[in-house]
Formats: sequence, C-alpha cells, structure tokens
Amino acid sequence: MMRILAILKIAARALKRNKLRTVLTMLGIIIGVAAVIAMVSIGNGAKAMVEAQIASLGQNVLLVFSGSVTRGGLHTGWGSAGTLTIEDANAILREVPGVLTVSPEVQTVTQVAAGNQNWYTRILGEGEGYLDLRQWPLAEGAMFTDQDVRGANKVAVIGQTTGRQLYGDSSAIGQIIRIKSVPFIIVGQLSPKGLSVQGSDQDDVLIIPYTSAMKRVTGTTTLRSINVQAEDASVLLGAQQSRKSWMP
Repeated sequence: MMRILAILKIAARALKRNKLRTVLTMLGIIIGVAAVIAMVSIGNGAKAMVEAQIASLGQNVLLVFSGSVTRGGLHTGWGSAGTLTIEDANAILREVPGVLTVSPEVQTVTQVAAGNQNWYTRILGEGEGYLDLRQWPLAEGAMFTDQDVRGANKVAVIGQTTGRQLYGDSSAIGQIIRIKSVPFIIVGQLSPKGLSVQGSDQDDVLIIPYTSAMKRVTGTTTLRSINVQAEDASVLLGAQQSRKSWMP
C-alpha cells in the first residue's frame, strides 16, 4: 500500500513539472476517445436510418417486374413492357407456396385537383392489402376494400404531403379529389413515411384500387409490376424460384 502511494506521489510530481506535456497528452487522449465515440455513434445512426428505410418498404417483400422493351435499338429497362396481368398476380397467390398476399401495381404521375387547388403527384393503383404489405398505418380513415377493388370504385387513400398541398390543415377524409377530371372520394389518410432510400417523398402519393387506375386513369389492361409478400424470410428464396409454376 505504501509503495502504491509513493508511486502516485512521484507521478503527480512528474505531471506538475511538465505541465505542457501533461496538457497535450490529456488533449490527445480526450480527442482520440471523442473521435472513436463520434464515429461509432455516426455509424450506428446511419445503420439505424438505413434499416428503417428498408423496413419502410415492407417485410419479406418481392417485386415482380415485367420485361423490357427495345425501341430504336434502345432498351427501356425492366418493367417497361407491361406484359403482366391480373391473372398473373392471382396465380402467384394461388400457386406459389409461402406467399401471404399480392398487390398488383399500376403507377403514373399526373395532376390532381381539389376545389381550386391542384398538385402534381404520384398515383399508385394497388390491392386492398397494400398497406399491410408495406407496413404503412393510416393516420385517419380506412383503407379501401376488396369490394372497392372488384368494383373499380372511385375511392382513394391520400398521403400526408398531397393532403397538405390540397387541403392544408383540414381533414381530407370525405373530400372529393379529381384525377384527370374523374372524381374520387378520399376514405383514408396515410401516416407520414418520410423520404425513400432514393430520396423521394413517399408521402407525396395518392393510392387507389388498381382496377380503378386501369379503368379510369391510365386506360391500360396490363401491369408493369406486382408486389408479393412472403409469409416469412425463410420462404423468400423458395417463393422467388417458384416463378415457373405460374408463368405462361
């Protein structure tokens, strides 16, 4: 014990005699430890942000795209051919083991209007299970139903950004919104989702039944993509490799 006290006294005297070196050493240690803590914190924060953005796409989700089209020697990329059909989506749900739900998807970007306000936004034609697939809760109202999809009803679920641009701070539920002069009634408003991995505003959206999108907005009869949700991660690979069971 006495030896330890003597060592401490000698160390204290050495520090007092070399104050500048002591201060510089302390600064080096402090800066080094702070830098390590900052880097670990930044890394964990970035990891959490990426995980949250990936989770916002939904759990155990597969995206099925149609093929590409070549025009004038130029390939337009996957999803441009529009060769998928509603029956393809039904076949995936019916014949591929481990699939929980599917949502045929129709996408377009167009002008929408409400009263004397208008906004250029993304229109998503989806199935009634799309919000569950994407794990996207509603802030108000309800999702359209399977009956709305089968009847191509003129109902819509609006994103936070689109709702704010058209209705300000007022509730959008029950309001009429016009898509290419076709009136739709808003039945639900989405919770805020924020930016996507690509940096686009996910809340700048209007979701309608895919049948309504095809019949009343785009005039198309085919699909460019289908969202598929597997029951759990263990069956994702099997579901992905089972495409031969439903492809013509």
